[in-house]
Formats: sequence, structure tokens, C-alpha cells
Amino acid sequence: MSATPTLLRIDASIRSTDSVTREIADTYERHWCESRPDGQVVRRDVGLSPPAYLTEPEHTAMFVPSEYRTPDQAAAQAAAGVLADELFTADTVLICAPLYNLGIPAGLKTWLDRIYTDIRLFPGFGITRPLSGRRCVVVSARGGSYGPGSPMDGWDYEQPFVRRHVVDILGMELSEIFVDLTLAHINPKLSHLVGIAVQSRETGHEVAERLGREHAEVGAG
Repeated sequence: MSATPTLLRIDASIRSTDSVTREIADTYERHWCESRPDGQVVRRDVGLSPPAYLTEPEHTAMFVPSEYRTPDQAAAQAAAGVLADELFTADTVLICAPLYNLGIPAGLKTWLDRIYTDIRLFPGFGITRPLSGRRCVVVSARGGSYGPGSPMDGWDYEQPFVRRHVVDILGMELSEIFVDLTLAHINPKLSHLVGIAVQSRETGHEVAERLGREHAEVGAG
């Protein structure tokens, strides 16, 4: 980690405006920064500026001695190193991951594919929990409701996927913020749930504020 308290923010929403995950993340970031005026925020937007899909030569480049790599492989390794360095430098990682078609955004999946081509993060060869000791906050916004008792309970495949990577592979301490029913105000079939949607959004901001302050204070300790 860097000597300077660092928050790495990764946005995966494809929306530049009216994005709920960006909105909630702004609240977290603002309160983190207020509590850590000596800190810095590093931003990477994989939603509006997604990384290119990984190709087979790029994927295997880490196993090729540097002197034998093609120019494309060398460039891919250098790019992966930049992404990995951002993670190793950060005390806290803030990931904005709206639920798209029951899973994570494509840009976020490609970002994961890219970071794993850095040997320091590659989930194999005995490398376990390389980011242990760092915190990760994942903000997820869902158009409907996927909680226990809802008709779509169990259909959110993003949550277990993210947990597998963040906790089991990378070893970070995970906090999650969920905002449900973000489509209630535009989907007639969900119009009767607008009140619940508003409350879910307000709760998301409250949790983001609390976590932003708590994580900054832990960093200060």
C-alpha cells in the first residue's frame, strides 16, 4: 500500500448520467475524503472506457519470457501491470457494479480478466489472497428486487461472482451496498413499489456515508 491513504474507485456503469451506482459511490467517496483530507483518489472507469477484450496471446504472455514476447504481449503485460499496481497501492477499493442481465457489467469482467494476467494476481501457482488486508466496497444497483422472498430471489448472479473474486481469490475484506428497484419509476409493472425504491436508495446513501467514514478512520489508525 502507498504511504498516502489511497482510495481506488472503479466505475462499471455504462451510464454517464443518472447512474445510481455512481451516485452512491459519490457519497462514499465524499465522506471518505472528508475524513481523510491527506488521502488521494485514483479513478478507473471501465464502464465508459472499457478495456479491450483479452486475446489468447495476451492471456498467455505472463508465461512467456520477456525477451520472447511479441510487441502486443509486451504491451498487454505493461497494461496489466498498471492495473495491478493500482490495486496494490490502494488501501480501499470502491467498485460500482450495477446488475446487468443478472450478472456483472462486461467492462468489469474484462478488467478482471486483465488484472489476472499480472502474475502477482494470477489465481494459480500457489498465489493466494494477494490483496489481503485491503478493503473493498461493492455498490450494486438492481432494476428489480432480488432479496429473500422476492419473485427473483436467487437470480442475482453478480453477488456470488463478486464475492468469489474479491474475497476468495483476492482476499479483500468485502462490504456491500445494494440498491433495489431502480426501474420502479419507469416500469409500470413496478410503479406500486416506488416508495420502497426511494427508501432503498436513501438507505444506500446512508450506508455509503457510514462506510466511507468508518473506512477512513480505520485507515487513520
